[in-house]
Amino acid sequence: MKEDKRFRYFLFAALAVSLVALYLARNVLTPFAIAFALAYLLDPLADKLERWKLSRTLSVSTIIASFFLLVVIALIVLIPLLRIQVEHLAANLPDYMGKIMAWLQPILDQISLIEPAKIKTHLKEIFEKLGTVPLTALGSATEMLWSSLSGLMGIILMLVNILIIPVAMFYLLRDFDGINRKLVQLIPPKYRRETVGIVKEIDEVLSGFVRGQLMVATLMSGLYTLGLFLCDTPMSLFIGPLAGYANLVPYLGLICGFVPAAILTLLQHHDVMSLLGVVIVFGLVQMLEGMVITPRVVGDKIGLHPVVIMLAVLVGGELFGFVGVLLGVPAAAVLNVLRRRTIKEYKKSTLFR
Repeated sequence: MKEDKRFRYFLFAALAVSLVALYLARNVLTPFAIAFALAYLLDPLADKLERWKLSRTLSVSTIIASFFLLVVIALIVLIPLLRIQVEHLAANLPDYMGKIMAWLQPILDQISLIEPAKIKTHLKEIFEKLGTVPLTALGSATEMLWSSLSGLMGIILMLVNILIIPVAMFYLLRDFDGINRKLVQLIPPKYRRETVGIVKEIDEVLSGFVRGQLMVATLMSGLYTLGLFLCDTPMSLFIGPLAGYANLVPYLGLICGFVPAAILTLLQHHDVMSLLGVVIVFGLVQMLEGMVITPRVVGDKIGLHPVVIMLAVLVGGELFGFVGVLLGVPAAAVLNVLRRRTIKEYKKSTLFR
């Protein structure tokens, strides 16, 4: 009995030390965390290829090669187009600032309690500085990335992290099922069946939700980009994906996408009809997402009320910042599975009778 207690204390202490170590090494572990997340998401595809009589190693190699090939093709196609849009925005920035000043001038002229001259002077200084931003500062994404790195060590570390992700992803994805089996063997036999059942239920909820949400975000990115491109909105190739993938955080995509799209469209076309086109694009995509895309792709896998989802996002953000915003809904889904299990066991117990 004493040995059991000692072992439990040792287990809790080891778990606490491991959590502290993980927190302290979080920056180093980031590429491994990304690799694990990708391996987790792609494991069902690897299992499917195995059922088609491909070896696990060949299946994983095919998946990783296809994945990174698609990323490279997307970058080759999109970066030149994005650069054209960025350069166009930079070239028109002084004109945009002039239009904003022209719109604000009547308002400033009517302000009497605050000194209008000082306000106008400060605004002019801000707009002049913004208008003199060199084209090179708003050049290609590659140039912006390199300029933000501090020295050779930063470049080397970045390259190492980029290389670690596919390598770690390969080994994790190849050995994913084996790792799962070994972890199951560590569970005490009398708790194994129940624990595995709970973990499987959590896995079904999380995997279905995460994969579904990524698919929804990708579809929304494409729809937003196409719609904004047809509306001749500046930076549509940037705003579309931003709005789509920001939608992974509930309601953030609408804010991140609509506000810049509306402002840039007004600055370029300065007419209400162009703005109406942007409103229609976001309205239609949101309607499709709520009525067609999400119900068909994700369904009710997560089993949470919309109010609970909003609360999970807010609480996660308050406790852990941006990471908490991203993980708030999945964490709530896990707690919901545990809640259902607890209620089920409670109804079986003598307390309920």
